[in-house]
Amino acid sequence: MSGFFGIVRQDGRPVDQRLLEIIAERMAFRGSDGHSVWVQNNVGGCFTLMKTGPAPQASHQPVNWGESLWLWGDLRLDGRQDLLRELDEDGFGPGTNLTSEELLLRAWTKWGAASLDRLIGDFSFALWDAKAETLWCVRDFIGSRPFYYAQAPGLFCFSNTLQILRSVPEVSCELDESFLGDFLIVGWNVEPARTVYQHMKRLPAGHLLRLSKGNIEVRRFRKLPIDEPLQLKSPDAFLEAYRDLLKLAVHDRLPEDRTALYLSGGLDSSSVSAMASQIAAERNQKEQLKAFTRSWQPFFDDPEPAVAKLTAAHLGIAHEVLQETDLRPFEGADTKEGRTPEPDDEIFFAREQRYSQKIAEYSNVVLAGDGGDDILMGQGWPYLVQLWRRGEWTKIVQDFGGYAWTNKRLPPLRGGFRTKLRNLVKAQDPFEGYPRWLNDDFSRRMNVKQRWLELNNRTKSVEHPLHPDAYESLHDGYWASVLETEDAGWNRVRLQTRAAFLDLRMLTFLLRLPPVPWCMNKELSRRAMKNLLPHEVLMRQKTPLVVEPVERCGREGDWIARLPKASPGQIEAFVNWQKWCETLYLFKGSLRWIILRPASLFYWLKAVENR
Repeated sequence: MSGFFGIVRQDGRPVDQRLLEIIAERMAFRGSDGHSVWVQNNVGGCFTLMKTGPAPQASHQPVNWGESLWLWGDLRLDGRQDLLRELDEDGFGPGTNLTSEELLLRAWTKWGAASLDRLIGDFSFALWDAKAETLWCVRDFIGSRPFYYAQAPGLFCFSNTLQILRSVPEVSCELDESFLGDFLIVGWNVEPARTVYQHMKRLPAGHLLRLSKGNIEVRRFRKLPIDEPLQLKSPDAFLEAYRDLLKLAVHDRLPEDRTALYLSGGLDSSSVSAMASQIAAERNQKEQLKAFTRSWQPFFDDPEPAVAKLTAAHLGIAHEVLQETDLRPFEGADTKEGRTPEPDDEIFFAREQRYSQKIAEYSNVVLAGDGGDDILMGQGWPYLVQLWRRGEWTKIVQDFGGYAWTNKRLPPLRGGFRTKLRNLVKAQDPFEGYPRWLNDDFSRRMNVKQRWLELNNRTKSVEHPLHPDAYESLHDGYWASVLETEDAGWNRVRLQTRAAFLDLRMLTFLLRLPPVPWCMNKELSRRAMKNLLPHEVLMRQKTPLVVEPVERCGREGDWIARLPKASPGQIEAFVNWQKWCETLYLFKGSLRWIILRPASLFYWLKAVENR
């Protein structure tokens, strides 16, 4: 939420304080609780504060330790008491009122970069070691907070707001055509280190950057452990451990004042809301919670609001359904408020932005159920293979046979057998779905067809023996890309999303679960939340949207009329606009997101030109 920017002039020139003041003004949208500008010779930075809690936050930055360490960042550390106990061994004292910034600096002083193995929470920060003339930049494992950087002749700069780097005169704003090619064919940033600008980079989640004597080294500093399956004395012990961890994760994320909750009709957001309600009741602050549900009514029958209403009533918390009567693709995309830092697939950005603003009017923190599907909708096949190889026949009978006896069906294996069989019966065209409307010169120059084959034939990781797909998705930057689009630097709304299921303690526990029975269609969650949520929610299966919203837009209406029919300038370098228009109007069947990506890119490029 809070904004930060820093610059190190490697050419020895002093940092321009006026530039920092301008940048601080441009970052004001990130925080209204104070700002600061700091310069010391060839190093400087600025900061805007947004208080979110529950942990104390520094009122200004950089926060310094002695005369050598200086810290900028947006951070919230979890497990504070455990970290304090480790630090106390070195005589630091209890320090219960330490800010997250001060706590981090104390840890760094004791352990250096090795302290990152002990830090959990949501953070991105930069630490300048004046004595060693070394800059350390860090982004947490999930990537909950963004971090961008750029290097130009004589300087290095960083921020948690991509557009702020454009304010530095020496930094080039040349577009990265490889990024744009990936966007047009798959719709998201496949390579986490890239941004849409060739000379501005993104620090991937779970990575550390070290800048020393002009040299940059980037490496991963954390991976989730791969441990033996968890063995507890009884099924109830699994349920109790899960509830305790979920409650701890929610507790560390729950402010002591008004807090918003994302509440759909699903089990994950309902579980987070139930734990938040329980904690708030213990604090006598239950009236401080309010749940919000996004609705697609009246465009199609959306069952989520009705189910969410049942949950809110059961928990005794306030509830509001967010819905609108108009569905307008690309609404406001050509306005300042509708600009996004990078091209995006979200054609209803203005609608989502208004929903976020509505929630932010109640609280600047919202708890979400993101991440619950990764492991808790698990695979049975890898577990069966492991038990078979180990010759654990009794365990196979107990787990798989027990599940079949209880549920009257076999556990879902999810081994990809249907896809393999379908490919054997009928060979797939490797270019089925490939966008034929790409500019030919661009396609040849960037070898987009080869890139299409690479992205569609990537080998899945089998690094984790029990949860291979979940383990891969937690390390490939997916969640970082999702959470970036909910950050204030993306939508300019002062609303911070916190996801309890993406807590490192929770993920470490879940990855040790035997998939059968606990990760078969969220068996663990359904049983653990039995007395905390309505029966309708516990028994409800995960269901996709009844209708894809884009299908309701059709090819009529103002949004189509606003699109230029003739060549609209810069987009022609990437898209054969005439061929795309023919595809859009003549395509048989429902609209699909991929068909609309050229329109998304058109509006984004137009906004860049205007800027």
